[in-house]
Amino acid sequence: MKIKLPLLALVLSAAARLAADTVATDTAVFQQADAKSPVLTRLPAGATVNFVGEAPAGWRRVEVEGSFEGYSRSREITKALSVREGANIYSEPKVTSAVLTLSQKSDKSEVIGLAQGDWLKVRIEKKLQGFIAIGATANRPAAGAAPVTPAPAPSSGYSPAPVASSTEPGRPVPVAANSADTPRLFTGNFSVARATLFGSTPVYDYQLSDSTGRRFAYVDTKRLVLTEKIESYLNLQVVITGTVRNTVDGKDLVVVAEAIQRK
Repeated sequence: MKIKLPLLALVLSAAARLAADTVATDTAVFQQADAKSPVLTRLPAGATVNFVGEAPAGWRRVEVEGSFEGYSRSREITKALSVREGANIYSEPKVTSAVLTLSQKSDKSEVIGLAQGDWLKVRIEKKLQGFIAIGATANRPAAGAAPVTPAPAPSSGYSPAPVASSTEPGRPVPVAANSADTPRLFTGNFSVARATLFGSTPVYDYQLSDSTGRRFAYVDTKRLVLTEKIESYLNLQVVITGTVRNTVDGKDLVVVAEAIQRK
């Protein structure tokens, strides 16, 4: 049977309308069809949502596009401070947490801070699929539901400056043109940099370590303006304001310090 082009266009248009709708109220998009799973984002009232695929009873599968925050291991980060293609991005800084997404070649990703151990906090721009609840409990995360961007930050390591959460209704985190140049807060034990495993001289004079004594970043103090001797901060928990970048060889991270204070 032949279908005329105008009629085919009407059919396709109707199908598109069936696959999209607007949400009447602030709506949580969960990673799984489970109100206890991480929240990918929240859609403000009036937002258009695209329904895709099948979903369990009481749920609709949707596709959302935007910036999402998660965690990757340091070995999955490239010298350009982006997530390596094919690497997992987790909802929390541990391998037992839910996998938020898989980094693909076309994705835009960046490191936005340090987490615990060898984990880094990352941001990625892409389309993700999630689920919205329908019925009496729609839009209401269950008690104890974990957001994709956990808070507060761990006691040592990276502590981000206050920004709008990507799970806050209608306020996605803005992506700066070059967020690596945005000053952030870093917390850890400030000490003289130790020699490397093979006894070579450290790249920088100072370092920040976590609660286990493991170095998670060198500290570049060239821009640091001090009112007292830097030795007075040694072996203390400090908060450093600065930017993060790679060392020349790409093997370590460096915090370019602008200010330092005791924690």
